[in-house]
Order: sequence, then structure tokens, then C-alpha cells
Amino acid sequence: MKLLENVPLIKQLEIINRLDFFKGFSLSERQILLESFGRLYLVNANRHAFKRFELDNRLFIVLSGELVIFKSSQLHELGRIRPGEFIGEGAFICHREHSTSAKAVKDSILLAITPDAMTRLPSAIREKVKDQIIEGMSVRISNLSSFIEDNM
Repeated sequence: MKLLENVPLIKQLEIINRLDFFKGFSLSERQILLESFGRLYLVNANRHAFKRFELDNRLFIVLSGELVIFKSSQLHELGRIRPGEFIGEGAFICHREHSTSAKAVKDSILLAITPDAMTRLPSAIREKVKDQIIEGMSVRISNLSSFIEDNM
């Protein structure tokens, strides 16, 4: 993963304005988010964003590209993470190792959020981020339940 430096704020805003994750945020809240987090990373195609058992408590929001998630074998895909979705929430929330690996299917840009940066956000924005994480996790649980039902 390569840190992207010198990406103009206006370009970053252009990118996040297209994503559902940020739909409930005002323009000024989006700007505060980017200035607070401010860490964009490029993950080239076929490279890992992170590997299983790595200790890294950042939450990653996919801004562009696509990641594939797998446990031990890349041949057994668990899912795909697309723009506006996030990955790494277990390590972010519980401060533990990653339980899966994430690899870029194509060049991808990720916004990294650290727990420390999250605590420094104004409470209204922090709550909106938490709500989006909860909503995204709820969708994942629903999809997983459907998958289990369909394969029983």
C-alpha cells in the first residue's frame, strides 16, 4: 500500500461525494472528515491492503477500485468490497488482528481511519460515521444470513 500525498482536497471531495457512505454528511462535514483522516492509500492490482493476522486497527473505506476478501486461500473468495464500502471494522473496533486478508482486484484508493482520528472528530460527525459502520455491518449480516439460508 502506498500513501498518496498531495491529492488536492477538492479532488478528494469529488471522490467521496459520489459514495453512499458519505450521503448523510454535509459538505463541511465531509471536508472535516478528510482533513481529520487525510490518509489516502493506493493499493495496486493484485497487492494486499492487509493480510490475515496483521495487527492494524485502521478502518478502510474503498473510494475507488475493488478488493477481494479471503481467509487462507485466495481461491476461496469470501466477498468483494466496492466503492463506498469498508473493510477492517473488526480490527478497528476490537483492536485485534485482521481475521481475513484483503487484496486489490484492480488499482484501488482507500481512505484510512484510525481510532485516534475518530475520537478527535466533533461528536455529531463521529456519530454519523458510527451510524454508517453499523448500517454497513447490518447489510453484511443480512447478506450472510441469505447466503446461509440459500446453501442449506
